[in-house]
Amino acid sequence: MGYLTIISETGFPHSACLFEYNGNAEWYGFKPNVPKTPRGAGHVDRTDRSPHIKDSVKFAIADAKLAQVIAQLLSKYEGLTYSVGTGPDCVNFSVDAAQWCGLKTPPRPNLFPGNLVTNLARLNANLVQ
Repeated sequence: MGYLTIISETGFPHSACLFEYNGNAEWYGFKPNVPKTPRGAGHVDRTDRSPHIKDSVKFAIADAKLAQVIAQLLSKYEGLTYSVGTGPDCVNFSVDAAQWCGLKTPPRPNLFPGNLVTNLARLNANLVQ
């Protein structure tokens, strides 16, 4: 059994996901190529976000499902244009990760990373680790 952790960051609002599965811990998020740009070329970011965590929620998810969801995220988000608020953006990325892991997600639009963490915890209270 592995874990999906959805985070919001301190400072500039950002959401990202930590996938812990098969003995690995891997970060994934979606960011603009030019930092803090509201719209432009985007990329899947793999940098360790742990020093920047403000809020987080963690769920137990099967290892195989986590590996499958990572592949889906990479397939969908690689090469997309980042567009804050309307998507695709970092929050949409985290919502997709949660939804594809079988979690209940709040209705779109989801604009604020901190609210996403709170809403995921509320909607999936029985699954929070």
